[in-house]
Amino acid sequence: MAHTLDETDRQIIVLLQRDGRLSNVEIGRQLGLAEGTVRKRLERLIAENVIRITALAEPAAFGLSTRVLISIQAELGELNKVAQRLAQMPEVFSVSMITGSFDIIIEVALPSSDRLLSFLIDNVSSIPGVKRTETSQVMQVVKHACDWAVGGLPGGRPTFSPTPSPGDRLMPGAIVISG
Repeated sequence: MAHTLDETDRQIIVLLQRDGRLSNVEIGRQLGLAEGTVRKRLERLIAENVIRITALAEPAAFGLSTRVLISIQAELGELNKVAQRLAQMPEVFSVSMITGSFDIIIEVALPSSDRLLSFLIDNVSSIPGVKRTETSQVMQVVKHACDWAVGGLPGGRPTFSPTPSPGDRLMPGAIVISG
C-alpha cells in the first residue's frame, strides 16, 4: 500500500534533488530529524518507487554527441514487443509509449549523425512490427528530466525550499522522481 507523502518526505526529496550525495546525518541535521528517521523514510520512499537514487551519465562525455528523437509507428499487436526490443538497445536511453500519430518515442545517443542511418536501418527497422519512423535531431537540451524539482505540486501549498549556501547548485541526475 502506497504511503501518502507528507511535508517531511518532500523536504528530504528537495534536499536530495539539490545534492544526491547528502548523507542521512546531514539531511537530518538540516531538517531537525534523527538519522534513523531519515534512513527509514528514504528506505520507504525507495521501496515504494517514489524516488530512485542513481548517477546519470552525460552521453557526450562518452563520445555520444548526437542525440535524436525517433517517433515510431508500430503494429498495435506488437507494441509491447517493439518497446521492449528498443529498450534493450544500448544507444537508446528513453522509451515512451505515446498517443497521437506515433505509438512510441525514443531518445537515442550516437557518436555522430553519420551513424544515424545505420541505426535506423539495422536496429529500428529490423524489429518486427515497426511500420514507420520519424526522426528529429536534438539541437540543444534546455531542461533534463532529472532537473525537474519537487516544487509547488498539486495540492496548492508550496513545499519546503531550504536556502542554498552560496555556490550550491542542483546536482543533475542525483535523484530521479518517478510517478
